[in-house]
Amino acid sequence: MGATNRRDERGFARLGLVATLAVSILGGAVYLSASDADAAGWPLPRDKDGKIIPRKRVIDPLTQEASDLIHKKAFGRKHSPSSLIFPDQHIPIRFSHAIHVELAECTDCHDDATKSVRASDNLLPKEATCLDCHDVEEGASGDPPSGCETCHTGFKPDWLPGADKSDTSQVKVHPPKIVIPNPNIKFNHKIHVQKGVSCETCHTNIDKVAVATRDNALPTMGTCVSCHDGKQAPEDCDTCHITNKDGRIKTDLPGGVLEPAGWYHNDAHDDQWLQNHRHAANVGDEYCSSCHTPKECVDCHNGVKKPMRVHPNNWILQHPSAARKNQPDCQSCHQSQTFCVDCHQLSKVASTTPHRPAATARFHPAGWVEFGQRGPNHHSFQAQRNIRACASCHTEESCTSCHASNGLGGLGVNPHPPGFVSSGDCDRMRDKNDRACVKCHAPGSPQLRCL
Repeated sequence: MGATNRRDERGFARLGLVATLAVSILGGAVYLSASDADAAGWPLPRDKDGKIIPRKRVIDPLTQEASDLIHKKAFGRKHSPSSLIFPDQHIPIRFSHAIHVELAECTDCHDDATKSVRASDNLLPKEATCLDCHDVEEGASGDPPSGCETCHTGFKPDWLPGADKSDTSQVKVHPPKIVIPNPNIKFNHKIHVQKGVSCETCHTNIDKVAVATRDNALPTMGTCVSCHDGKQAPEDCDTCHITNKDGRIKTDLPGGVLEPAGWYHNDAHDDQWLQNHRHAANVGDEYCSSCHTPKECVDCHNGVKKPMRVHPNNWILQHPSAARKNQPDCQSCHQSQTFCVDCHQLSKVASTTPHRPAATARFHPAGWVEFGQRGPNHHSFQAQRNIRACASCHTEESCTSCHASNGLGGLGVNPHPPGFVSSGDCDRMRDKNDRACVKCHAPGSPQLRCL
């Protein structure tokens, strides 16, 4: 289609309504400045009586700032695409998709999109495409306005001597270039077009934006997973994300470390992640293994690496309450009978002599150890409630000194509940792991029967 036909058939004369349209888009809060309106040959917004509408703010509706305001007011997104996936862009032009989508198809300007197989492909319209409708020689008074300053705000071309003004390359100094860094993602426009996915499916609200940017026009991950669910399209992370040689997602990117923000899988790697990551891990290790190796888990859980941010400040004074509740599980990192006891003995919380209370202080209440009749303070109730609390000061020898019957000087106090033998619990526990039994019972004792 020729330039004249395109302009006539699609009504580019309606560009004169740009100011009014911009006011509508921005909810009446942002207006075209008088200087820019005069430079572009566009009318100022007026009311039904023809009076200029008072300006609350003077912002060109075809600029990045205006587009950002639209994004904040109307898009309803939870978040913008990651700046690590789509690095910061520099788009120093004035443009309105909101106007052009009414007058042209997406592929009229972005004609290479139907053939693009890489996210790094430059799909911006070439200048020649713009000049199909915008006649530079007509300048700002043309229809539509076509002077260089129409799109390049504030730019005044200084032409070379004898230059052909229809050839914009013949200027002494060119306007600032658009800079859009290569994204750290994989994407194939061609296959999406072939499958019938419309441009608007991914580039939502494009009919409401001025300059299309990362924050207002590129899809978020939520848009992608609405189709990439394992049924309509592959859901594997490496379908879109760049991977290392081992197949795991490349998280060390030039701008920083790529980490989940928690928008979709409750997996925000924030300050509470070390405490909360078990919830995501319980869903399945396939998701975690898309970024992490098993060694990372083992190194931390077996104590080789001990992150310094697991506990908050002043944890020494706070930890007794959490330890009683077993939140978090102390034994995930610490051994109760070594780590806890050693620290408690060094800090004089526990006696330095095994299972011997300090002579000058009594930690437990009266009635803690009674024979025959158990009072409300008896240690058995506490041991049944949370024996981990006992293990913070005592070792197994503390228990077996009274409860063992294996000839090690024990008093033979039965620690088992009533009916322990007749219920079959005794046999089940012995068959599962008889090493626990011989802690108190001598091998071959009648209580063990078959041992």
